[in-house]
Amino acid sequence: MTAPHAADPQPRHRTVKKAAGALGVLALVVMFVAGVISFLPGGLGGVLDRADPTQVDGQVLWTSEDIAVQLGPGGWLTHPGEGSGDVVRNVRTGETWTVDDMTSTREVTEDGVVVQPEAEALHIKREGSSDSTSTTEIADAFGDEDLWPGTNLQLAGVSETHVVAATCLAPKPSNLYDDPEGGRYVLAGVALEDASVTWTLDTRGACSSRFGVHGFPSTLPAQEYLLLEPAEEQIMAVDIDTGKVAQRWSGAKRYWFAVQGEHVLASDGQGSVTWSSLRTGKELAEMSCDGAGIGDPGDISRQIAPGATPFVGCGDTVHVLDDDEFVDVGAPPAPTDTPLPQGEEVAVGRLVLERVADTETVHLRDALTGRTLDDLTVPEDFQVAGFLPAGDLVGFVKWERGGDRSTGNYRIFDARTGDVVVTADGPLRTGPDASPDGVVVVETDDLDTEGTRLWAAGTKGEKT
Repeated sequence: MTAPHAADPQPRHRTVKKAAGALGVLALVVMFVAGVISFLPGGLGGVLDRADPTQVDGQVLWTSEDIAVQLGPGGWLTHPGEGSGDVVRNVRTGETWTVDDMTSTREVTEDGVVVQPEAEALHIKREGSSDSTSTTEIADAFGDEDLWPGTNLQLAGVSETHVVAATCLAPKPSNLYDDPEGGRYVLAGVALEDASVTWTLDTRGACSSRFGVHGFPSTLPAQEYLLLEPAEEQIMAVDIDTGKVAQRWSGAKRYWFAVQGEHVLASDGQGSVTWSSLRTGKELAEMSCDGAGIGDPGDISRQIAPGATPFVGCGDTVHVLDDDEFVDVGAPPAPTDTPLPQGEEVAVGRLVLERVADTETVHLRDALTGRTLDDLTVPEDFQVAGFLPAGDLVGFVKWERGGDRSTGNYRIFDARTGDVVVTADGPLRTGPDASPDGVVVVETDDLDTEGTRLWAAGTKGEKT
């Protein structure tokens, strides 16, 4: 009988070799996976972050796995469809229709009509119909045979019946941004009904990348006038339906003005602000204060939404417009680069906010009506979101800096009631789209996210 210690040692030796081999393979696998992870957004940290998925709650109206979504007014947005077409959707009513051949540059009106510039053409599309015009038709309407049609169009504004397009008419075919010798920066009124050119206007400005239209008011409902900067320190207000110039200002800056309906809020740059009718030219209200500045309407077009309240910042206080009279709300403008101060009142337009010291509670009241609204729950390290258009929303943001790009976390509320619209913890893309009528779109910043990547949320009920 063989003693145990005399048994053949080969099986044990082979086991050790197999284990060592397996460990070697495992090490190679780990190295390979680590290498792959290093190329993912955020590296290993990015993978670990995805263990905490984006959290979005509130009055969510619609979600999407695609972030190629463009928000318009009135709950309308556009997004890719399942086939070759794109979908025009109202997230409040559920109404949808499909449009073919939609380019990345397009806008949707408050009636769900798609307006789409494409090279030298402008398309106006509804369910079941499509009309178009071109820079050639604009040049024909302008009537100068020495000028060639432009090679592109830019949208400038929209009313209930017209969309305004800008183009460059010049002695040779030119782009709006080419700055050609003898070029003219021309506006054209295009009827939404049939895409016919009903008026043209020589702005007296040259074709240039520096001046002209500064953005289309994508999420605003129909306007009456648009503001244009045809040349340096030259500002003009144009009637969208007729093309008539209501007023011109010289030696002025764009940020000295904001338009709402037929009215203009105008600063002289020296501490005086007026509220006037562009239709009649009559001055309706005036005020002066040190450091007077037009309250930011939240839209690059300098348009104020119909339901929003125009206001003026005066350094240590805010004055809001109430029945053609400026009213002092008794609080300084809220900071947008630091969290709310503890125990002090600050103003966001007509809203007055006060952070209760050492809490997540923010008191909210309407300075014009005196009405106390619901308290807001906002973490102490959040600051006022300055990117929202003036209207039915008030919001707060916490920026996450670092990495390839910044991301954000959001708390957005109904400015009329204080109700929560959306709470969103990221990583989320910065500067979510929002409309003044109370719809906001937040998107995940994680490019590898599977499933829901975009949320559209909105206010509920009617304003009381």
